[in-house]
Amino acid sequence: MNALVLTLSLIVTQTAVASDGESARLSFQLGVECRDDSRIARPHFATAARDYRQLWERGEHSPELSQSWARAEFLAGNLPEAVATAHAGLRLAPHHAGLQRDLETYRDGVAPQLSTKPEEQLRPARLSGVRARISEWDLFWIAAGAMVLLGIGHARRFTSGGSWAVPVALVGVLGGIVCAGLAAKRSLEVSEDCASTLWVLRTDEPLRKGNGDSHANRLSATLPRGTELREVGHRGGWIQVQVTGGAVGWLPERSLLAIP
Repeated sequence: MNALVLTLSLIVTQTAVASDGESARLSFQLGVECRDDSRIARPHFATAARDYRQLWERGEHSPELSQSWARAEFLAGNLPEAVATAHAGLRLAPHHAGLQRDLETYRDGVAPQLSTKPEEQLRPARLSGVRARISEWDLFWIAAGAMVLLGIGHARRFTSGGSWAVPVALVGVLGGIVCAGLAAKRSLEVSEDCASTLWVLRTDEPLRKGNGDSHANRLSATLPRGTELREVGHRGGWIQVQVTGGAVGWLPERSLLAIP
């Protein structure tokens, strides 16, 4: 009897997931078709975003779902939600080129830097370059290829002594060094990400010097919605955060959006 109930429950869940997925795709397509009139298009994108969120909350986690959900949020006018959702997908696949490009687009929608002071810079470093695109599996296969070249070079050098043995071995050594450097850098980045919580600002808010509205502003201007912030501490419904440039201040927790 329990097996039957479990089977029926699974069938119902899968049917609901499939239904929500189709509904989200249909709503998104309707929004695209009405894109010349944002007043009509945005509600369709908002409906698609809601359906994608429901899929995510049911455990359908994937970079592709996150990308579709983030795009729907962005086109619906929900910039902070788009930034947060893109980060959720990049947690699953840090080297997903499509999500990286989309996140840069969403960041372009956030207001420019508040000032020329380095500590007040708001925009994180651009996700670009070879290191941002190489995954752990890529590193594994590069390292494996380097070891094969090193082995072939050594074997040839100490047997028949071919003229190409030393260059091949050197290529293997250099490949191993590059992989070790990339792996060490990636390990450091992962440690830094795990050490703090990432928040996204929901609404324009002043960064306070203390945990209360009575405290003076930490920066010369208000932080724009969509700003990405690292948590430093929390107290009494306020979160102490750090902007990309390093400036630290306080924001009310209600104004912050966590990564899904």
